[in-house]
Parts: sequence; C-alpha cells; structure tokens
Amino acid sequence: MVSRVPILIGKFSRIVSLTPASVSENSVSFEIKYLLGLKEKWYDVIFFKGLLEGAVILFQIDGYKIELAETRLSGIHVEHKELGSNIKFGSDRNIITVTWEPNTTKVGRTNLNSEIKALQTKTFFISKTDEAENEQYSFVDLRSVVDKSRQLTMENRDLETVVEVLNTIKTQLEIKQKSFTKDLRMARNIQKGIIPQRIPDWKGLQFWVKFYPLQEVSGDYYDYFNFGSSKLGILVSDVSGHGVPAAFITAISKLLFSNYKLDSPAEIFANTNRELLELVKQQGYLTCFYALFNSDYEITYSIAGHPRPILLRYKTKELIVLEGEGTYLGMFPDAREYYKDYKTVLEPGDKLFIYTDGLIEGMNVDGEYFGVEGLSELAKETAEMDVHESAEHIMSKFLQFCRGTDQTDDLTLLVVGLSPRMEEFQKHTNDAEKFYRNKNYAEACAQLLLANEILPREIPTLFLLGKYNAKNKNYKEAIRFLEEYNNLKTYNADAYLIQGYCNYQIGNYEQAEEELHKSMSLRNENFPAMYNLAKTYVKLNRKEDAIQTLLKILAIKDDFEPAILFLDKIRKL
Repeated sequence: MVSRVPILIGKFSRIVSLTPASVSENSVSFEIKYLLGLKEKWYDVIFFKGLLEGAVILFQIDGYKIELAETRLSGIHVEHKELGSNIKFGSDRNIITVTWEPNTTKVGRTNLNSEIKALQTKTFFISKTDEAENEQYSFVDLRSVVDKSRQLTMENRDLETVVEVLNTIKTQLEIKQKSFTKDLRMARNIQKGIIPQRIPDWKGLQFWVKFYPLQEVSGDYYDYFNFGSSKLGILVSDVSGHGVPAAFITAISKLLFSNYKLDSPAEIFANTNRELLELVKQQGYLTCFYALFNSDYEITYSIAGHPRPILLRYKTKELIVLEGEGTYLGMFPDAREYYKDYKTVLEPGDKLFIYTDGLIEGMNVDGEYFGVEGLSELAKETAEMDVHESAEHIMSKFLQFCRGTDQTDDLTLLVVGLSPRMEEFQKHTNDAEKFYRNKNYAEACAQLLLANEILPREIPTLFLLGKYNAKNKNYKEAIRFLEEYNNLKTYNADAYLIQGYCNYQIGNYEQAEEELHKSMSLRNENFPAMYNLAKTYVKLNRKEDAIQTLLKILAIKDDFEPAILFLDKIRKL
C-alpha cells in the first residue's frame, strides 16, 4: 500500500513525480523525478522523507526505516545520518527507500463493499489483527494531507524566489552602502585637514582640545589664526545639524574666517555673516566664539549665539562666566548690530574653558543635564592642573556622568591656559641662546629641553631644538623635534632643510631627498637645499640627477663655489 502513495501525490503535485522503482514484501524504493526542467533542492528530499514517514505512521507500520539511497545532488546541507548512512551523491537519479518489519496490518483501497465504495478515491482502508485474532478496521483520508503537501511545495518555491529577490536587493544596498561609506571617509579625511589636530603653544599660552564628532564628520569646528608675532586668533564654532551638510558649512566658514584678520572679532563676525548669507542662503547657521590674544595676554573677544566661556582665576580660584551674547552667523541680514567686542586679561595660571553646547547638554540615565553648573564645578577642581590634565579630567567626569546614554550632538572642549612658569621659561631660552652663540651646543640643547618641559608645543623652541641638536650632531634628536615642529604645519623651508640634512648624515637618503624637495618648494633659489639634494643624489647613485641639480644652481648663481667644486668632483668620478 505504501508503494501506491504516489498515485495520490501525482494528482496534486505540479513539481515532481514520485514513482515506485522497486517493491518487495518488506521494502519499497521510490524515484523522485522533477517536472518542467526544475532543479533538485535538498529540502524536497526532506519533504518527501517526511511525507513517507507520515504515511507509514498513519498505516501503523512497525519498525520502519526511510533512507535516501541515491541523489543527483552533490551534497546535502543537513546531517547525512538523518537521511541515510550510505548515500550515493552525484547519481543520475533520486531514490528513497522504505523498509519495515513484517506485521499483520493490511492496507488497501476502500472497495471492500458497495457501502463504502464512494470513498475509494478519498481514503485508504487499514485492517489489523489484535492479540485475540480479531480484525480491526480504520479509514484514513489522505486527500487533505496531499493537498497540504502540494501547497507546501509551491510555497517553498515561492519562498525561494523571494529569497533570491531579497539577496539581489541586499547586494544592491551593500554596493550603495560601500559607496556612501567611501564618500563619508573622504569627507572625514578632508575635514581632518581643515580642523587642526593640535594648537601650538604661543608666548606662554597653552591649548588642549577634546573633540568628539557625533558622526563621521562634524558640525563642530575649531581653528587658530596667526596675526604676525603680536596676536593669535582662536575660534570655536558649532554648525546647526550634523553630518555632511554641517561639515560643508564648516569648510566654507574656515575659508571665510581665514580671509578676515581684523583687530575686531565683532567685525570679523559681521563680514563672515554677510558672505555666509550669500553662499548658504539661510540653509544653515553657526554659533561662534572668537578671541584675539595679544602678547600682553589681553583678550578681545566676541560671541555669536555661542555658550559663554568660563574663566578660572588661578590666584583667587574665582570662576567667571564671560559676558556677551550675539546672534547666529548665516541667518539674519541685520546681525551686524548684535556683534560686540568685549575684553578681559589672562594672568599667569588662569585658564579659559571654551566649549560647544554638546557638553552642557549631555544627559545621564535619569534625564538630568550636565549643564554649566556641572562644568563649573569640575573647572574649579582643575586649578592646579595644566591644560592637558584639565581637559582630560573634565571629559573623564563627563563621560562617567553620561554613562548608559548615547551621544546626541557633536562635542568640543578647548582649554586655554597661561603658564605660571613664564619667567622660568624665558630664562632657559635666553641662556640657550647665549650658549649657542658661544658654540656650546650641548649646553644650549640642555637649556632648551628645560624650556620645552614647560611649554611642550611652543613652536620656536621646537625649531631651535632641531637646529641646536643638528649643530651638536645629535641628528636623530634633531629629526624628532623637527618632525613635531613640521606637524604643526608651520611650512618653514629651513626646518625641512635641516631635517633633510640630518637624514643625509644618518644615511637615510630617500627621506633626505623628500625633505629637501619640500624645502625647495617653499623657497625659490634655495641653494643650500639644492646643494644638499645633489649630494644626496650621489649617495643614491643618481649622478646625472646630481649634475643637473648643480647646473640649475650655477645657471642662477654662477659663482656659487660649493656647487662648482662639487660638480668638478662628480665629473672626475
């Protein structure tokens, strides 16, 4: 009777044909043939195994075993032992075998008598002899079972189609995501070039920044501007919104602020506001704090809708929230009248905390804001700390406060401090200069190192440490300080010249060539750099390049004796 199950399946299935391949008293083998050129699927094998298993259970067959004997598939993505222990993969047909133990159950069509003949196309008749040799009868309606099986098979095919469509959509989304990620990465790299990684020390003023963008690119922005040797401009800004649009306005703002080096921050705001309105068309705005520091440590500043900085007096430990307000930049045509200049003075040890609203609007798990009060309390605790320690202390406490919540805005904290050791610093630099003039280069370097400990990012000191160590033949130390100096983007031709010379002296000729080219790009008719480059070419066994470089020198200055002598030496070689 089991071998006749396919008769019913064939009436409903549009996918496969299941036919007996061989029949014996205690076993039957079925061959699964796919219709309409459809391809075998591993779950079809499992489906038919389950269908046959359901049939033998319904027919009350004892001791049955159902195994996959042969399959056209190259492998099954389930445990093979569930389908058979000796499966022949890669066959030219699909064979499932059912075996059972002999029993007294008999199965047949329901044509035993005329009373039930009307059911013969719908049911199977089962008879079984019990222990008392009494025959028991039951009827099983398989039409609904087969109909559900056919429906399940069709649904499996539909599901496969849906999965293929979803995979296609997933692939397309991955391509778009990669493109978007690439664009964001490029935008981030561009913004890294716009926003300085560090602000160098300036005449005893020290700076430390903690910068936390919400996304790949930020709407927060800070910068510094050199006004010759007597003034330094510091800017902290917050553009409305986040991401690429805010970063785009940030880039525009940098260019505009760089164009206006005026003595009045309020006038800088007025001019920048006018041009922002023309360029951005009120599609975004920014808040700003701009301060000009002069060599006497007087600060002239203006505020454009930005949180007011906090000033900590070192001597009295007094906290002062700077006065001033003003309106946004890039929003209102008549904003000029709202920008005003204010003044204050820094004394040794004083610190100024400049920040964006992402800091004071940070929240804890209870919904409480960090606030100006929280920042002020922490600022008081930093009285004896330097700017680096102060920034790290505040941000550490801030992150503890916000633990368990997500960042919701870009965040910037800039700490400005006037070193209380300026007299000591000045003494060391003056002594270093005296020792250098007397050609006592070792002691000159020692004095400058003491000065560097006080102001680690002071630009002139870094340059002189490179120069003095080169004179003292401490070439690696000279390179270390000059690399730090050049990372501050000072674009000094002499710094690259000395760095190239030091690399030449330690045999790093490829790096020497690179640094000397940088020096030449920053200064026309840079004969020392060209001469050292020619020497480097000889070491690199590029004598023709060396000759051409020396000829360029002599074409401009025909009496440059070092070039004349070196050219003769190369030609003799």
